[in-house]
Amino acid sequence: MTRIPPNKPPISTQVEKTRNTYVTLEHQHTFSPALLNMLRLGLNRSVSLADNHRTIDIPPSMSWIPGDPFGYLTIQGLVTEMAGDFRLPRNDRLNNWQLGDTVLLTRGRHSARVGVQAQYLQFNQNTTSQVGGIMVFTNLENFLQGRAANVDFAVPGKIDPNRKYRQWLFAAFVQDDVRFSSRLTANVGLRYEFVTTPTEADGKISNLRHVTDRELTVGGAWHRNPSLRNFAPRLGLAWDPFGTGKTSVRAGFRLFYDEILPKYYFFSGSLNPPFTTRTTILNPPFPNVLANFNPNAPIRAQLQTVDYDLQTPYIMQFNLSVQRSLPGDFDVTVGYVGSRGKNLLRLGDANLAPESLVNGVKVYQPAAGRRNPSFAGIWQRVTDAESFYNSAQLSLQKRFTHGWRAQLSYTFSRSVDDSSGINSQDFSNVVQYGMDWYDPLRDRGLSAFQAKHNLTFNGTWDLPFARQSRGLTAALLKGWQLNNITTVRSGHPFTVELGFNRSGNLNTTSFSRHERPDLKPGCSNNPVLGGPDRYWDIDCFQLQPVNTRGDLGRNTLIGPGLVSVDLSLLKSFELGGDKSLQLRVECFNLPNHPNFAVPSGRIAFTGVAADGSAIVAPTWGRITSTVTTSRQIQLGVKLAF
Repeated sequence: MTRIPPNKPPISTQVEKTRNTYVTLEHQHTFSPALLNMLRLGLNRSVSLADNHRTIDIPPSMSWIPGDPFGYLTIQGLVTEMAGDFRLPRNDRLNNWQLGDTVLLTRGRHSARVGVQAQYLQFNQNTTSQVGGIMVFTNLENFLQGRAANVDFAVPGKIDPNRKYRQWLFAAFVQDDVRFSSRLTANVGLRYEFVTTPTEADGKISNLRHVTDRELTVGGAWHRNPSLRNFAPRLGLAWDPFGTGKTSVRAGFRLFYDEILPKYYFFSGSLNPPFTTRTTILNPPFPNVLANFNPNAPIRAQLQTVDYDLQTPYIMQFNLSVQRSLPGDFDVTVGYVGSRGKNLLRLGDANLAPESLVNGVKVYQPAAGRRNPSFAGIWQRVTDAESFYNSAQLSLQKRFTHGWRAQLSYTFSRSVDDSSGINSQDFSNVVQYGMDWYDPLRDRGLSAFQAKHNLTFNGTWDLPFARQSRGLTAALLKGWQLNNITTVRSGHPFTVELGFNRSGNLNTTSFSRHERPDLKPGCSNNPVLGGPDRYWDIDCFQLQPVNTRGDLGRNTLIGPGLVSVDLSLLKSFELGGDKSLQLRVECFNLPNHPNFAVPSGRIAFTGVAADGSAIVAPTWGRITSTVTTSRQIQLGVKLAF
């Protein structure tokens, strides 16, 4: 698969190849009508290969790092990481060996399950990051004059991309469905699971266990094992309050642990010295950024680290709903669904400049250097973030009778968190790295996936034409079906940012910089103008005092909503026996409605002019992509036999 990154000049595509293989063996043995045992052995193998493919020829002489391919560049307010994804190539191969056994016992009013499970994970990875360098220019003028603010790069000759991670997961559970009466049923369960701390087959573990450590810890445990007490209860109730079978009240509570598995460490495991060294040069020479660089001298390396005292992330889910059967084959459901996340991972640069409080305001002291002078940026994953989700849900369903069925669902929700992802590409509408690693509540705001309103409809209608006809009339008029899927949704949030390090906290690296401006007095924190040219109002923002944080919150602006209507028309021909032929006409985005993405122009200011005024980003407020295609019509033929 070839993917074209949105909002960037098409000089590079991403070529991705994936292959998933699943093998499962299962043996079932019935000891009695009330006792069944299931033994299962499986292997899931997943292969994901991704790399950049340049669509133009770039001569080696244009490379910023001699001997490396041409790298990547960011022009603040214009384009971010042009020429590809600096995290590539990335080749991942995961083998997940599984062994499990489950016993099912039915006795009286009880239906119980007891099981155990073991998994062995072999995660082999070949990946590099920042090869060729990421050049950052604060504005177009500096780019044209070759004045880069900084370059981030992997040091040539100090790159080891290969890792072989190994990890075990063990689990046991018990669950019992109890029928107390014809009107009340409960299911009660408890699951226990733990994982081993990941190891590397060749001992290539390197981690800065604490931000203040002056040296990396090479070898040994990557982090403490937080999973040894991971007990997860669950409880569900179903009650028929009137005993008529027409009303049902349901409630439930579940706790889930999100174990520290490869998805959490596969970006940070291969990027630290002594195996791989990355660093930053401020105000580098141009075009050869290594003209004054001595690779044999001590290097203040960039680090991707994991807090040594991790906790296992978990989420508590709870719900309450009432369902009622109505005349005309309708069912209506009204309910509440919520969740609370604890010990969630967040990511940020922990090696910031020191600060002091001046009249209650945090003021950074960039002249004092970083907290830990032995290293450059230290991007650490820590488990202290939280999430909060609450929703009211309404559903109306028409069961299939009289030739038609339909379902209408509406959700009114609010989702808030401290961090919505742990990798910079998890969401394209927000910055995943925290604004202030030492003040996580500063980033508490709407989740990246928040959508306040979500209305969906789907339906099927067997057109009532010539149902009793035969011959030519039946061939032409019988067997027509109309299908529809409609979605109407509120927009996702985003944040207006600064394109330079106004706060002076020294988090200047291109992919992790997270700076926000001040909101002008009297302005809403969601100053949306509408339209793709200038979606938000730049006049509502201003630069904060130098070396301080802006007071604008995270994810306060709401992007464009979505309206999607898909329609299909089917004609079925019976060919005798079990054979049938189906002709399909499918239309996507029937009204041809432009569903715009959140603005790619989210940077307000890229610097300070000589007179002290803010330099306005030329692309502020611009929307340059959509989330759905224009109207598309396709024809299909399906033969069933």
